[in-house]
Amino acid sequence: MQIQKIKNIFWHYPKNIAANLAFRFPSKHLTLLGVTGTDGKTTTCILIHKVLENANIKSGLLTTINCPKLHTTSPDATYLQKTFSQLVKDGFTHCVCEVTSHGLDQNRFLGCNFFISAITNISHEHLDYHHNLKQYILAKAKLFKQSQYSILNKDDKSFAIIKPFCKNIITYSLKNAKNIKITSKKLSFNYDGLNFVTDSPYEYLINNILVAYHICKKLNIDSKIFLETIKKFPETKGRREEVNNNFQFKTIIDFAHTPAGLEKTLTSLKNITKGKLIVIFGATGGRDTSKRPQMGKIVSQIADIAYITSDDTRNENIVDINRQIISGIIPNKNFTYFDIPNRQDAFNQAIKIAKPDDVIVACGKGHETTILHGCTEYPWSEAQAFRTAFRERSTNV
Repeated sequence: MQIQKIKNIFWHYPKNIAANLAFRFPSKHLTLLGVTGTDGKTTTCILIHKVLENANIKSGLLTTINCPKLHTTSPDATYLQKTFSQLVKDGFTHCVCEVTSHGLDQNRFLGCNFFISAITNISHEHLDYHHNLKQYILAKAKLFKQSQYSILNKDDKSFAIIKPFCKNIITYSLKNAKNIKITSKKLSFNYDGLNFVTDSPYEYLINNILVAYHICKKLNIDSKIFLETIKKFPETKGRREEVNNNFQFKTIIDFAHTPAGLEKTLTSLKNITKGKLIVIFGATGGRDTSKRPQMGKIVSQIADIAYITSDDTRNENIVDINRQIISGIIPNKNFTYFDIPNRQDAFNQAIKIAKPDDVIVACGKGHETTILHGCTEYPWSEAQAFRTAFRERSTNV
């Protein structure tokens, strides 16, 4: 921890000041909108951006998906300030930013004054870096120190810790979402006197929708534009992304890689699955090991079948990673798991055993285009892994 603090002070801080000076503080000419939290940041940012686009507001977007470095969300300060500068030159007035705890801790957003910032939720993540949940939340709180308006989740454990750092607080609560109805093709609920209807039938999206709604409301965007936008929920690569097949079962890619993210994704899918819910997942190497048994426990309580496999192993042994996941599994006669270290093999096996009305969800990699083993990044695509498995099943019929 001390080494990281020294690095933040003597490396990141001066580097970020230099980046601001080099590009003449371009963020001062933009209305910055920040979204932080553990899960749902990317989806929320893309929704906000789409609403702004539909309201004819010229807005930039910085998220996990469109940042240049594959395994980071908040980009390097030099890239960040260069991007802001280019947005200003191109006549953009707003920018929606996904903001991470690492980015905040390392002062990457130094000199950036946000008009509105919001938090989706806080759960177990990045404790290898922050060491404990309070430090993780305090890192997130830095965003609100440099924000004119703060939108906080009143239901979340972070609320009491972050609140003292905020000014002009706007709160939201899932408890105020009424008449929630979910079918296999639709989610609807009432909130703030409005009826929200979307074609993305995942209950956890209510949280993301409420964050985006309050940001857009503060920007004085007509609620009709917002409600019209969510009717066909903006597609987010690697988030609830369906891969078409001819086998009468669903195959889905999702970025869920935290215990809370897995629980929300699997619970939502379980509610609309007629057959078996099959999950392909693993845990990243070189990161917080304490969440691995939690992930195993959650999957064993919700899914019917799990294929425990590799994610970005980095310099850890996949056998050790999977053993830690498996240690959390609760024995259950309705749950079966397979330990398959090779990720493509896990896809092949899952597709091979699936039956009509089953749902197969691949969690963890989402939009990413490489998989990191040791110090080498190999080309990887979850969608292509599914298609390879489809071909193998068709060949062996």
